Amino acid sequence: MLGRLGFAGRLMAIVLFALLALWAAGLAWLFVSESREDLIVRIFPLPEQVTGIVELIEKTEPSERAAVLKAVSSDRLHVTITHELPQPAVGMRRLPIVERFLSLYLSALQPREVVALGYRNTMPRWSEWHLGDYWRATQRSIRFAVSLRSGDYVAFEAVGPVARRLFGWPPGFGIGLLGAFIGIAAVIAIAREARPLRALSRSLEQFTGNGSTLQVKPAGAPEIRKLITAVNEMQERISELVRGRTLLLGAVSHDLKTYITRLRLRIERLPDEEQRDKAAADLDEMTRLLDDGLAVARGGFATAQHRPVDLRALLASIVEDQQHTGAAIRAELGDDPLAIKAEPVAVRRLFVNLVENALRFAPHCTVRLLRDQGAVVAIDDDGPGIPPEARQAVFQPFFRLETSRSRTTGGSGLGLAIVKQIADALGARLALSDSPEGGLRVTVAFAENA
Repeated sequence: MLGRLGFAGRLMAIVLFALLALWAAGLAWLFVSESREDLIVRIFPLPEQVTGIVELIEKTEPSERAAVLKAVSSDRLHVTITHELPQPAVGMRRLPIVERFLSLYLSALQPREVVALGYRNTMPRWSEWHLGDYWRATQRSIRFAVSLRSGDYVAFEAVGPVARRLFGWPPGFGIGLLGAFIGIAAVIAIAREARPLRALSRSLEQFTGNGSTLQVKPAGAPEIRKLITAVNEMQERISELVRGRTLLLGAVSHDLKTYITRLRLRIERLPDEEQRDKAAADLDEMTRLLDDGLAVARGGFATAQHRPVDLRALLASIVEDQQHTGAAIRAELGDDPLAIKAEPVAVRRLFVNLVENALRFAPHCTVRLLRDQGAVVAIDDDGPGIPPEARQAVFQPFFRLETSRSRTTGGSGLGLAIVKQIADALGARLALSDSPEGGLRVTVAFAENA
């Protein structure tokens, strides 16, 4: 059960268990430390008092009973003697449960007639209820009378909290009340101590390493303040490293492309056309390799501005562009639009890479929208496929298979690595499996409308 609770929830559960143990220990001590007779008197004070008063009045001469009544009466309990059975006044009713309860304690004297009267429940509806109404209701008196052998009745009127006057405090009530206050204070303290950890968790979830950091103000216990300070400093260092790396990659890319442009101008002067074309192809391959390497280096820290994207329209555009180049590709996208929230440029690059990768190693390619599974795109080809044991390794940079997907067929070994980084940045799930067309199936699952 504790495995499902967070830090604050676990501490609150521990406090709750401790309070329950405290209450159980107090209750056990109450029953062990006191005799049965003392315990009965503590639990039920008023019935024991009534029994003693009735027995005392029975043994007192009628001429002296007035003094006895004055001695046993108090501001909480008024005792009188009446010659007639008390009748319910306006707004009052008989209380059979209280009558039976008192009869049990008076049975030792001999069977007695007991009449208990109380006010009717006049509490308002819950929507109109106020604390003052409850307080006034608990302060109302309860009246009961016990018959004497002479035919008269001893009338009692208990004023104040009726349940406590009649039944006493429950065993362990004081310990439970104290524990409740301690528990409430502990819960408030735990929630306050856990607040900095929740802020730190949100900060780490929002940290992308693109140069912007969400600093958390150190608060709480000394250890937590040290942890928050260390995490803030770590985020700053990571952001500085990322900014420095971005500047370095930009400078290297600019300088290398400058030299490539110079070489491209110089090879135009080569007299042999065949050698000139080969040199130009090498420079093109070098440029693609450079672009792919920079994309892999930057991909994990790309900032995505998510906005609605019609996935069907985007895939249809990519397929149409490939068909214009003569590629054997077709689409099964349906007629209805399918919207997701993502960065349009990143989504387009993701599927362009996948489609080009499929067409590089297979004669035919099909792009499908699996609408019955949500926002899921499947790209199938009829090529040689990828063995199951290599389907995780192909996402590593510069990994190449030694079959038809080797260097001899082109490619830098970075295509699927770039695709994986883009998919992770977009929150999409990428999977490789066997295609129904005999080759490889690549599925990309997005959170629909999210």
